[in-house]
Amino acid sequence: MKLLTDHLPEKVPQDSVPSEEEKERLAQLEEYDIYETMPEKEFDSLVELAALVTGTPVSLMNIMGYNWQWTKAAKGMPTASYTKRSDTVCQYTIKQEGNFEIEDLSKDERFKNKDYVKGDPDLRSYCGYPLKSANGANIGAICVMDTKPKKLSDDQKQALATIADEIMARLELRKQKHHLENLNKEKEQLIQAINHDIKSPLNGIIGAAGYLKNFWEGEEVEISRILDMIEGSGRKLISYTSELISHSLLSGTTKLNVENVHVEETIRDIVEMYTPMAKTKEVEIVLNLGSGMEFKLDEEKFKLIVSNLLSNALKFSENGDKVTLEFKVEDGSPRILKGRVTDEGIGIPEDILSNLFTRNKEKCRKGTQGEISTGLGLPMIKQMVDIHDGTIAIETEEGEGSTFQIEIPEQTLSETEEA
Repeated sequence: MKLLTDHLPEKVPQDSVPSEEEKERLAQLEEYDIYETMPEKEFDSLVELAALVTGTPVSLMNIMGYNWQWTKAAKGMPTASYTKRSDTVCQYTIKQEGNFEIEDLSKDERFKNKDYVKGDPDLRSYCGYPLKSANGANIGAICVMDTKPKKLSDDQKQALATIADEIMARLELRKQKHHLENLNKEKEQLIQAINHDIKSPLNGIIGAAGYLKNFWEGEEVEISRILDMIEGSGRKLISYTSELISHSLLSGTTKLNVENVHVEETIRDIVEMYTPMAKTKEVEIVLNLGSGMEFKLDEEKFKLIVSNLLSNALKFSENGDKVTLEFKVEDGSPRILKGRVTDEGIGIPEDILSNLFTRNKEKCRKGTQGEISTGLGLPMIKQMVDIHDGTIAIETEEGEGSTFQIEIPEQTLSETEEA
């Protein structure tokens, strides 16, 4: 028997391949997140009850891994401990539909030479009942043992089965509770993301309005063009909100809606939306785009990527700085869309860099003119790049600026989309 402090990780040896049935059993065990967890009163009390109703000095709640058995709760023996699976009696119990009983372990060829039979604690009788998951997998057992030969009555065996059912009912309840907690967490993240990506187009609206208020002295044609940008930014709010609401809360992923996209045209539209904001901050936007860049990807997600990168670059740029967007398509199988967004702004401190793509409100910074940051933009960008099986990298120097580089492989249209 090994105690928790020995820390024996549950790994499958390379020369040992579990059966499909065992793989499924282990997968269901993992869903309960109970293996190698410390004792808890709600299970300790059930183990004590099992010992009481069966009149035995030893009772255990054992969780069966691939190589090791983990004792989650115990009466009369150490808890939070490992036993090699091949040395256990419960390895046979988990193969049963009902009770597994041995009146005298010392007379059974499988167990008579085990240390716990030959020596301390000199165990003799055993009776166990499998812990069966809702999907029918036996993830462990509740068992009782005595230091003298013994056979349980039918009522005692039924009581043991009832306790096993109660253990699993509590584990199921806990699993559902964790599931709901994760859903609530994802909902909160979704609301935050919606809030963030509504703000990005609003920057375009506010920037355009600010430009009109503070700088515009031109003709009606110019004001008409800027008002068109304001209208376009408002439409983007609807588009982004719809995209985020369609995010799958259950799977934590978003599906791709692949189409042929004119990348150059899409990027120019985004730049036009942010031009008023750039003019307000007196930041120059420079474009270096390949021509005829028709590329298969999810256009709305690509817009989110470029919009957030450009918004961040402008946010952390000073008056007179320059932001450069470079995009090109490289041939290959598949073709790769490569993009770089470079600014000459304040750069990123080293203490923020390591957690740049994780949601972390504590590491949020305001822009150079006090623009609010939620810490959601870069995690959102990475998520959208990841969904395309792409990569994102950053080069930055504090006080000198930053360059974000993305690479996105061309996606495949489904038969429906091709039609």
